[in-house]
Amino acid sequence: MFDRCPQAGRVPANLKLNHGPIGVLGRFFLMADTAARERGVTLHFASLQELLETNKANPDSWRPLVPIFDPTLGGVTAETAFVILGRDKTGQVVATQAARYYDWTGTTLLEEARSLRMFFADPDAAIARGDRCDILTPVAAAISGRVVFSGAGWYRRDYRGKGLATILPRISRAYAFTRWNTDFTISMMGDAVISGGMADRTGYTKKELSSVDLVASPLGTMRCGLVWMPSQEMLADLEAVMVSSSAWEAEARVVGI
Repeated sequence: MFDRCPQAGRVPANLKLNHGPIGVLGRFFLMADTAARERGVTLHFASLQELLETNKANPDSWRPLVPIFDPTLGGVTAETAFVILGRDKTGQVVATQAARYYDWTGTTLLEEARSLRMFFADPDAAIARGDRCDILTPVAAAISGRVVFSGAGWYRRDYRGKGLATILPRISRAYAFTRWNTDFTISMMGDAVISGGMADRTGYTKKELSSVDLVASPLGTMRCGLVWMPSQEMLADLEAVMVSSSAWEAEARVVGI
């Protein structure tokens, strides 16, 4: 059984590095936190309940959360997920990111998604009410072992275009790796979002458009793409970002981040 993930406090002060190249990860976390602060955002750990409350408070700019991050529907716990909230100088939440860990030893993304075990604590009830998921890419049968789903990404409208999407997803993947020694990071994005370059800007190395057909309460119907990366490529991406002190600023100038 894992320890509980941090539920409060500034991210840098509450990080514990368990796996991976500690020097690389330590430098990355400090650099990423500094980059967020330069954009007027401080990063804090939070509870799943705070994530749900933030989602419900912003229906004009954020669809309902996928049940993966809902303790009641999805069965996620403080031992298997963490939440990062970005706050402005007044303490208001302006950005979010979360990650959930799965032990898929002996099973695969394909099996867990199609059975709805990935999404719901009671998959039989979900199937009975019409929820379903089909993944149409062969790679889903090869993603197994220690897997983290990184998602729940949201940026308040006045904080879009500041480069935060180049920062928070990378922190999420890196912290999940050093905490759980993950083999893969996966996520789901709308096709238009992927085509617009978001997957590339957030660092994902693999993407398959129109590969996920999902109906999940309370999110509704979603046809989207699967994005993923093995951990060795995740670490290579972090090192590439840190090669130049101008890396964050270069990415921040891309319209639409």
